[in-house]
Amino acid sequence: MLIVGLDGPSIPVGMLDPVETILFGGQPNQLSEKHVPYPLIERIHAATKLSAESTIPSLGQPQGSGRGEISLPPPVSTDRNFGDIVRARRSALDFRGGDESISLSQLATLLSSTKEPLFSDFATARFVHLYLYVHRVAGFEPGVYRFWPEHAELEKIKEGDQRLVAAALSLGQDLAGNACVAFSMIGDFENAARSYGDRGYRYVHFEAGAIGQRMYLAAEALGLGATGIGAFFDEEVNRYLGLSRELGQVVYHFAMGYPVSDPRLEA
Repeated sequence: MLIVGLDGPSIPVGMLDPVETILFGGQPNQLSEKHVPYPLIERIHAATKLSAESTIPSLGQPQGSGRGEISLPPPVSTDRNFGDIVRARRSALDFRGGDESISLSQLATLLSSTKEPLFSDFATARFVHLYLYVHRVAGFEPGVYRFWPEHAELEKIKEGDQRLVAAALSLGQDLAGNACVAFSMIGDFENAARSYGDRGYRYVHFEAGAIGQRMYLAAEALGLGATGIGAFFDEEVNRYLGLSRELGQVVYHFAMGYPVSDPRLEA
């Protein structure tokens, strides 16, 4: 367990307007009558554990920085306070699709939230890189882009409508195509392993999760919705993006746009 002491003024408490209580009944179904072992997952867990005898090898070099041909505008600000944003943050169950689009400044704000250093003992280098499936961004051509955070630039990888592809790669989930933008997070496992040994496998996933949580909050601050997507076709994503093992492997999908209203998420 970890206890963290917080200093400074407390997060302001906002009084919620009284709303009608909605009770959801029902009986949960039992997914399985017995525990199903997954030996490969257990082996990965054991191989990536830290032990007192573990030594961290010399740090490897992360993938070289690059440039894109499209410069992003400065991020926009919000007058919403952090406490309100955190309390309102939800995972969207789907997105409205249609013709609704976000602005390029909103996209730049979301991406800017992922650039800041992570406050973690392993975060001496970045091992996760973002690829975007741009569906509906005002004044911006649909396609696949890579984000280069060092210069806040986008590099075009593929042209054309990516909605069906994004949904298909995300295990056939329509929400990845209904969103305004979907993401593939690509983990640089080769350099992570050189830096931290087998433990680097976990650190790549830690970093991807932290980036996702930042995008959740940024989307909420912009009045949008977001959701992480843990189900995708790994090899098909890698193949579609033209990734060799040295360039990385997909570890997480994400989507952002205008969420479908759902009363279960409004409590």
